[in-house]
Amino acid sequence: MLPAMKNTLYFSLALLAASCSSNPEQTTPEAPAETTTAAVPRKLPAVLRQALEAHGGLAAWQQFGTMEYRMKSTLGTPRDEKHLIDLRTRQTRIEGAGYQLGRDAQQQVWVSPAKAAFGDMSARFYHNLFFYFFSIPFVLADEGIVYEDLGLRTVAGQEYQALKVSYEAGRGDSAKDEYIAHFNPRTHRLELLLYTVTFFEPGKQATFNSLLYTDWQQADGLLLPRKMEGHKFANDQIGDLRYQAEFSDVHLTRAQPAASLFAMPNGAEVDSLKQ
Repeated sequence: MLPAMKNTLYFSLALLAASCSSNPEQTTPEAPAETTTAAVPRKLPAVLRQALEAHGGLAAWQQFGTMEYRMKSTLGTPRDEKHLIDLRTRQTRIEGAGYQLGRDAQQQVWVSPAKAAFGDMSARFYHNLFFYFFSIPFVLADEGIVYEDLGLRTVAGQEYQALKVSYEAGRGDSAKDEYIAHFNPRTHRLELLLYTVTFFEPGKQATFNSLLYTDWQQADGLLLPRKMEGHKFANDQIGDLRYQAEFSDVHLTRAQPAASLFAMPNGAEVDSLKQ
């Protein structure tokens, strides 16, 4: 073979090899790049993983960007509200009779037309209160949470799988809040939540309140509450009824809501963390 032809043949073979190796359909399956760079998922307690599956699955929850629902509550002033939440940023917008409140991109909680329109309760305390209650157990998979598996625990004569939840310092307005989620040991569904409130008195030893989940509904593949009851709690006994909440018109979508929906309107009043 002539030298020029030999060089040309080698060059052509090199081009062919390069084109084959760059073709995704012909790339060898060993050690794909994504397996070496993918983030390792955080390990969740077994009791929480079981509960997440029982309620529709964490992966299903994480695909959504928007949640909205209607809520009727007897906590404080009876309320009939529409709640809109950006599940990525956790910005919130609530519309009730004579008022709107929301949390914007700067983490300010505002009330329109003024705080007096919402009533005596702190809007900053309230703005994500029911979203959190409504979205457990999914929000228990958030970052910054510390878990303690309490095993089987009996409350008011009922046996539950119990998981205690606390938060790393600096998480949210009430990082010292604690929750104990109680799951049915057979169905792994959430039935009882004990929670503390440290928002108003951060340095005070908080006592637990109880929240009973009494009815459920399917919404876009997830099992979410339809009704819940807030009760007093002492000595492992569920006490007097304090409030009720009912949820309807629940919708979740993949896309995030428009950021403008959470922007503070002109003339609105900010409810600061320090009262």
